[in-house]
Amino acid sequence: MEWVKFQTRVPGKWVLAGEHSVLKGAAAVALPHPELGLSLVFDPHSSSDVLSVSPPEANAILNELLGSMGENVKSQGLSLKQPQGKVQIESTIPVGAGLGSSAALCVALTQWVSSFLGLDDHKAIELATRLEDRFHGKSSGMDVAVISARQPIAYTMAHGIRPISVKHLPKFTFHDTGLRSSTRTCIERVEKFRHDLPQVAALVDSRMESASQSAVEGLAAFDAGKRTQGLHLIADAMRNARECFYSWELVPGEAQRLEESLLKQGALAVKITGAGGGGMVVALWD
Repeated sequence: MEWVKFQTRVPGKWVLAGEHSVLKGAAAVALPHPELGLSLVFDPHSSSDVLSVSPPEANAILNELLGSMGENVKSQGLSLKQPQGKVQIESTIPVGAGLGSSAALCVALTQWVSSFLGLDDHKAIELATRLEDRFHGKSSGMDVAVISARQPIAYTMAHGIRPISVKHLPKFTFHDTGLRSSTRTCIERVEKFRHDLPQVAALVDSRMESASQSAVEGLAAFDAGKRTQGLHLIADAMRNARECFYSWELVPGEAQRLEESLLKQGALAVKITGAGGGGMVVALWD
């Protein structure tokens, strides 16, 4: 097998409901971002006998991930030959904003390697999920799943992807808090909350599970032309999900002020999307 010219573009992602609780078995609702994404282009026709990476600051992490993939596929009896040539990565997904920057990189890299090894989609998604563990510890797999699916999904760790087949979405807008946070740190905070207040934490997870169910029902209703019912269900889901973030103490002051400003401007509902601690606030509009 030889490396051949390859290119791909994958979207970012955002989460309507289900963050953190998805790691406890609850469902989450995630969608590909309509504008942000990451592209990877590989050209093997280079005079260099090594892999040239652009931008240069991506060299260390890319080679680390390639090494990790090599070890992973070796256990499956496959051999990952070191690529030679030039790989260029361009991303408009802000890092630490809850929009899937690391998952997008893992999916794009896995698609590239899969084109060399001939991995099927299922194995490619599994490999990308294991790569994302490097960024977040134990990944739920949700970010990789929705980026790979390129369509809205309901997701559980036990059952994986359930596509949400909708053609029409209500108006969502995304607003930057200006803050960046570590997903791993946010997960650790939620785990401490669960350890310190297990009964309260169980109620919060149950509330987030209900939010995901309302979100799925709302998206389906809106797509079916039941606009008022759909918006009501989605707004209710976002409000419940938002309260979960407040219970976990993952909404810093800047994010709170941004949320209140959007509500005063007429947003039907607002919430942080992603792990919390900053990043992006998503707003729903009539």
